[in-house]
Amino acid sequence: MALLAEIAAFVREHGDILARYHLHSMEDLNRIEQECWRLHDEACSRGACGTAGELVELEYLVGRAKEMKAKRMEGERGPG
Repeated sequence: MALLAEIAAFVREHGDILARYHLHSMEDLNRIEQECWRLHDEACSRGACGTAGELVELEYLVGRAKEMKAKRMEGERGPG
C-alpha cells in the first residue's frame, strides 16, 4: 500500500524532530504537524487506523518540539 510507504518515509524523515526542533521555524513545525494529521486521517479513512500509530507518536513529538521552540523564542526575546 503506497500510503503505508508514505507514512513510513514521513516518520523516518521527521522522527528525530526533538533533536532538530531548533533548526525549524514554527511555521515548519506547524506544517509537519498538519501533514501528520492529513496522513493519519487518510489512513483511518482507508480503514488502516491501527497502522498509523507511528504518526500518533510523531504528532506528540511535534507538539513537544513546538513547546520547546516557543520557550526558546521566549528566552531569546529576553525579559521585558
